[in-house]
Amino acid sequence: MSTDNARIGDTATVADHPAAGPAFFIGLPLVGAALGWGLTFIVEWIVGLRWFPFQGLFELFTDLSTTLQLVVAIAVGLALGLLLAFFAVHEMLKITVDRDRIELKRGDYDREIERADVASVFVADKRVVVLGHRRQELANVEFDLDRDKLAAALRKHGYGWLPDGDPYAAEFKRWVPGADGLPQGANAVLKARQHALEKSNGDDSHELLAELADLAVVVHDKDKKQYWRLADPA
Repeated sequence: MSTDNARIGDTATVADHPAAGPAFFIGLPLVGAALGWGLTFIVEWIVGLRWFPFQGLFELFTDLSTTLQLVVAIAVGLALGLLLAFFAVHEMLKITVDRDRIELKRGDYDREIERADVASVFVADKRVVVLGHRRQELANVEFDLDRDKLAAALRKHGYGWLPDGDPYAAEFKRWVPGADGLPQGANAVLKARQHALEKSNGDDSHELLAELADLAVVVHDKDKKQYWRLADPA
């Protein structure tokens, strides 16, 4: 994605280009409307496919007049495109950097970290991570912006930038039940979190991740598998 690095006073903001939001709100509803219009040409064929889901809805659709079919299909396509646009804009990442703090916001994820707590920042595996002085992760969120502009914003304000990625990557081990070396109680939390990952329960997964952070355990996920390392104790 193209990005914009705008400074207001002594603040640097790394985010998607300002035109990205309006482009989503114009483009996605138009695409949805076009798909809805196209649906009117193939709905009879869909009704003939008895294995196709929502057959009842499609059969009701075919009972409408041709004009009403067109109006309904385009309206539904516009609405779905608009909903998708709201979701896309909501999920756009914005990172604000100034002399006192770093803020990362993406969807419901919102982290504001005081400068004194930040040891360094890096990008690896399409995620941006803020490390604390105990080697713990203070923030970890999907990253799809301009890496060089983020590095420039951080360096301008005196934050540590790690161009080579995670300095502790080699310490991560795949979690297995009863793994040695974990603090007391961590295995039970990791077991519960594994169950949440397999059930795609994001709320439980994030809540349990916070519990592991309190135990000085850093966890990364890959293909619904957990990989862990230890941070320094408080």
